[in-house]
Amino acid sequence: KDFFNIALIGDSSVGKTCILEKYVNNRFKADSQNKKMIEIYQKKISFSENMYKLKFWDITKFIGKNDVSGLDMFYNCDAIIFVSSYDNKSSLDNINIWYQLLIEYIDLSTKEMIWLINKKDLEEGKILTEQQIYKKSKDLQLDFLEVSAKTGENIDEGIKDILYKLVQRCNDSLEQSDSSTADSLDND
Repeated sequence: KDFFNIALIGDSSVGKTCILEKYVNNRFKADSQNKKMIEIYQKKISFSENMYKLKFWDITKFIGKNDVSGLDMFYNCDAIIFVSSYDNKSSLDNINIWYQLLIEYIDLSTKEMIWLINKKDLEEGKILTEQQIYKKSKDLQLDFLEVSAKTGENIDEGIKDILYKLVQRCNDSLEQSDSSTADSLDND
């Protein structure tokens, strides 16, 4: 497979759009904000000697218990990137809400996931502590990475981590399929 859909989910103003603008277009706009329910970004990337097309879904509309219509998009994504921000305590708390909502409606074992904590570059105004982040990461069993949409720090690493896991999952699935085919041919 050479095409993957990746959804970014998190509270408004945590930097989802800024992260994607930096990764896809190599630009940072502090005031960029997605006004639509979903903004689509695409990028081709060379990885492990192959070309992959990544389609990112910047999801802004909060989906809650009373409105699960927006969850359909998650069925078709291959990976989910949760996003919080160092200067927004509720974005840490709401990761639970996003995660629990998804787990109720989607088999998350079929998705690769990572949690990005944006605004690593802040000199002042950080509200989240390392202890809070490590605890949340352990509770939800989510790997995390501190990033900065402003400087671009660790964004490539986070995307490559997800891509590596997606490619590995496809390779494992292909090997299992080849093994099953060989077994059925041996039995004939």
